[in-house]
Amino acid sequence: MADSFILGLSSGTACLVTCGMIMFPYLMAGTAGTRRIAIDLSAFLLTRLLVYLMLATVAWYFGQAIFSSAIVHTYLPGILFVVFAALLIWYGIGKNRKKACPAKIVRTVDNNRLVPVFLGIVNSIGFCPALLIIITKGATEGTLVQSYLAFLAFFAGSSLWFLPLPFAGKIRKREVIGTIGIFATAIAGTIFMIKGITLIVGGIINV
Repeated sequence: MADSFILGLSSGTACLVTCGMIMFPYLMAGTAGTRRIAIDLSAFLLTRLLVYLMLATVAWYFGQAIFSSAIVHTYLPGILFVVFAALLIWYGIGKNRKKACPAKIVRTVDNNRLVPVFLGIVNSIGFCPALLIIITKGATEGTLVQSYLAFLAFFAGSSLWFLPLPFAGKIRKREVIGTIGIFATAIAGTIFMIKGITLIVGGIINV
């Protein structure tokens, strides 16, 4: 679960930098105070949690079919981990890549009570390398409970970065958050790169 949590941390910093400043006005606009802000943010996070639990279920279900073959189960997860880990590192440290937020489409949506829910869905299914890695991990877990635990750890790590949203206006040094994100991404990418290589080499040795 620790690797899933670190993976969540790596994706959460990117989300805060790219999406947080866009989502903040829509999560908080028209609120009367701290209580309303807490309700909006809770609705956003709860929606993300529900989406991740659904993804955990779907990933595990299809994983049982896709990885049923001994050969596929031996090599494919390792290959996917290596590929997605490389993409994750590039995604996190790429200087020339524009980090776009899928939640920017809410610019065309009038603010209402459903906006936090809508944002939670959009943010959760914005397919980035980190999400592809956790989907792969969930698909390769032995039981559905293990898949849930992996996604819950990922959710916990990524959600930590959304807690400062009520104070987004006071966040001046966004480059600091970006730097933290680069380190977290490098660590997560390295962990899953090693995990993927280990799976591939282990499969070759045990053939």
